Amino acid sequence: MKSEDRQLLKDVASEFGVMLSEKQLFLFAVFLEGLWSWNRRMNLTGISEKRQMIIKLLLEPLVALPYLSSGGTLLDIGSGAGIPGLPLKIGRPEYEVHLLESKAKKISFLKYIIRKLGLKGIKACKGRAEQRDDLPTLFHFYDIVTVRALAHLKKTLTICSSYLEAGGLLIAFKGSNVDREIEESEQLMKELHLNISNKVLYSLPETPGKRCLLILKKEKA
Repeated sequence: MKSEDRQLLKDVASEFGVMLSEKQLFLFAVFLEGLWSWNRRMNLTGISEKRQMIIKLLLEPLVALPYLSSGGTLLDIGSGAGIPGLPLKIGRPEYEVHLLESKAKKISFLKYIIRKLGLKGIKACKGRAEQRDDLPTLFHFYDIVTVRALAHLKKTLTICSSYLEAGGLLIAFKGSNVDREIEESEQLMKELHLNISNKVLYSLPETPGKRCLLILKKEKA
């Protein structure tokens, strides 16, 4: 990672309220190199330029950290190249993290990069969240469930809510159309006992427009 890119990662993370240690910056650099290298051979992400990978894949997940507990279990549904689960694990090593991904080639990358990073308390699980009976390796409930670019909010809620512990948080990274999706999902949120606990608007460097971090809490039935 170039020195200016490393500084960008450190400075913008700090603006988000996340102070990265030298070890964490090193792990992000290793993650970036692995992601960039594998992406040249297989389509892990449509982002091919390293600086954009830093901004959109490494930095963006860190927006959520100040709103999360210091420990607990985390399920990243549709993890893809490990986003946002891996950056959250690097930022909060205390988490027990499961990366759920259906595509075999992405599972191969996730297992490789977990070994490369030397991370403990994290594993890649192959499968689809909708097919819960086929996922015996997952915990029954999680404290945190994360999703990024998974689907319309209504579908996201339907898929993710059953994995949440009462009091648990659903963390969804959404774009500018989030208000309309929320409006269309209000009745479903009531049925699933989900309440919006935070809606955080933020910007990314060198990226037009606003993004939204939507945090929903599952209440007791």
